[in-house]
Amino acid sequence: MVRKTTSLKIDEDLWKEVKIHCIKEGREISEFLEELIKKTLGVKR
Repeated sequence: MVRKTTSLKIDEDLWKEVKIHCIKEGREISEFLEELIKKTLGVKR
């Protein structure tokens, strides 16, 4: 699978929370966001 690089504009406080959450789970933010997008769209790959 080819991965696309992109940028986001997101509330600073929300970004900090996401960053902390991912650190606690031991995962990359991009991995977390990709999984969230797939769940939202019903994508199973």
